[in-house]
Amino acid sequence: MKKFTQLFVLVSISVLSASAQDEGAVVKRERIERDKNIFIGGGISIPGGANFGDYAAGINFEGGFMKRLNRVVSVGGSVSYMSFKYNAPAGQTNIDNIPDGQFPANFYYIPSVGAGVLTNFGGADVSFISLNANFKFNFVPVKDNSVISIYAFAKPFISQSKHKDLSGDTFDYIQNPSNNNMWEFDPGSNSNEKFESEAKITGGIFLGPGLEINPTKAISIFIQASFGYTFPTNVISTKTYPRNFETYTVTQLEEFPFITDGFTSINFSGGISFNID
Repeated sequence: MKKFTQLFVLVSISVLSASAQDEGAVVKRERIERDKNIFIGGGISIPGGANFGDYAAGINFEGGFMKRLNRVVSVGGSVSYMSFKYNAPAGQTNIDNIPDGQFPANFYYIPSVGAGVLTNFGGADVSFISLNANFKFNFVPVKDNSVISIYAFAKPFISQSKHKDLSGDTFDYIQNPSNNNMWEFDPGSNSNEKFESEAKITGGIFLGPGLEINPTKAISIFIQASFGYTFPTNVISTKTYPRNFETYTVTQLEEFPFITDGFTSINFSGGISFNID
């Protein structure tokens, strides 16, 4: 019995020793350092689409928070601001006449009665304040010692769009058949109209690539470009309306010079991230 007990102990020790050798040394999983960051950035935005010729290039700003889930995917949120300055079509005011068919960009007419109007608009800058959900995807998995990374991002957002007050001056013209059908200015016929600012809740998405440079573990610098699409909102678009008023629908006449349409933009920005644990 004593010999049997000794044999059992020896066998048990041998099995435990072999098991420990098969398992190997315990390996600690590497932790992602500084996996959170706050960032700020800004740049320029360019309106897209032929309908938005009434707006010039604008600006964009953004600030937010990101967290790396792993070496490829990061998620976070941000608040952004984007605005475009209203760029009134070039026109003429207080001129004596306009040759038939050689109309300024802001001249509209009714040929059947020989009446026309020259319009000068001012104001109506459009802006977007957005709450974004940020998703970032690194093309090459990043490490704590990565110096450069290239990524793609998607930012669906909810936004408040708003255009400022729009003022409009109009100058009446009458076509004169006895003067080679020239459109002659009607003195004293000018009038002024004002359209109040209006805000609207909408949404959309930004998509694009980016480049991130990490000079130190605590700070990184990024540059990125994006295509932005905002769901239909109210904007000024005189180019949407034909010069000939007789081709307008009643709805167009009531809404001129506004349209409700999707707004596209091309955006370029750069900024800095502060990486924290």
